[in-house]
Amino acid sequence: MLRDLPLPPPEALTARARSNAYPEFSKAAQRLLEDATQHPRPPLDAERLVATARGQTGLSEFGDGPLEEPLAILCRSLNDEVELHALGAQYAHRQLLGLLTTRLRLMDLWRKHPEILEIPIERPIIVIGLPRSGTTILHKLLGHDPIRRKSPFWEQVMPLPIAAAPESGPDPRIAIAQASIDTLYTLAPEFRLAHEITVDEPDEDIIQLTYGFASKQFEWSYVVPSFVRWYREADHTIGYQWFRRILQTSQWLRPGPTRWVLKAPQHLEHLEALTAAFPDAVLVQTHRDPTDAIISLANMTCCGQRRYFDHPNPHFAGRNMADIIERMLSRAEETRPRLNQPVIDVAFDDFRRDQMGCVKQIYDVAGDTLSQGAERRMSTWIAENQLNKHGKHEYAAEDVGLDLDALRRRFDFYRHRYT
Repeated sequence: MLRDLPLPPPEALTARARSNAYPEFSKAAQRLLEDATQHPRPPLDAERLVATARGQTGLSEFGDGPLEEPLAILCRSLNDEVELHALGAQYAHRQLLGLLTTRLRLMDLWRKHPEILEIPIERPIIVIGLPRSGTTILHKLLGHDPIRRKSPFWEQVMPLPIAAAPESGPDPRIAIAQASIDTLYTLAPEFRLAHEITVDEPDEDIIQLTYGFASKQFEWSYVVPSFVRWYREADHTIGYQWFRRILQTSQWLRPGPTRWVLKAPQHLEHLEALTAAFPDAVLVQTHRDPTDAIISLANMTCCGQRRYFDHPNPHFAGRNMADIIERMLSRAEETRPRLNQPVIDVAFDDFRRDQMGCVKQIYDVAGDTLSQGAERRMSTWIAENQLNKHGKHEYAAEDVGLDLDALRRRFDFYRHRYT
């Protein structure tokens, strides 16, 4: 996984940790991994990726915002600091080339249709809570109000139509996105217990934030230490403006409701960039004891990293997730007092006890009316998506090499205020 960090031996790991670090793949997963080795590794080289993207599209203008520096750092980190398996290298290459070609096509579209960037984004509700604190359920639940707009996963992954797509029939982006989900669950079937991704429901905003290199997705997926150092210090104001422009483009391409509901825990670290892009947003911060959230997140992330690495490192995942969550919460504590927008605090336990009550609280603060039809749709969705729908996500501190008492003390600054 990380070239300079030894993997703990099997005997130093719990059974759950061993299943992530030394996975026993199904026959279907083995075929996926073996098939990837039959093809030459794609070059993760910034200059070649840029040239290929320009050659494929016939376009040259990437627009404002970070590009050359973060792309070069990310590629060097992928090549020199981590050990991707063959399929992981293919994923990284496909993602970066897709990012670049989409960015070129977006710039071309906005040049031809400048009116897109004048489309209003009206009072979005943005869920900004900790990972594993109910953000996904709340996001999907709010999206079942017909007045709200959400990006389905397939649109988040590919915001522009495929150029040669047929005029009738299902959008081919749906099948491509579904294949990606299927691959994840083939390689890491336990991942579904912690986080279900469905092709027609939204996932996190981090997908759309990749186009301005303002996304934590590279850190979650590939680790990439040098890129993470750049990301932590960079000003992501323009990256969040790219995010806004992509939402405007979605409204132009697919007319419908204009009241977005958005979600990403990473927003905690970038509240000022977020609110600069969406100055009339209503923010909803969910809260949970960070110790529980970190242990669950570390286990889930390590499991999902089988898509990229032969041997994900559970103990590194624990330390890394603790560092990430501390960084996010500390930054949010620092910047929240400077915001002009309302921030609605929702406790995880309160939300689990009374989901519709929390929704009504959000609507009251946002000055919105929850229609009877919307409430029925939400209640139906709750009934059909109970906790542990696919089985219980089991995790423990020792799985990811963390000391529970030390972790609690580390987050006293947050726990005493919000949990």
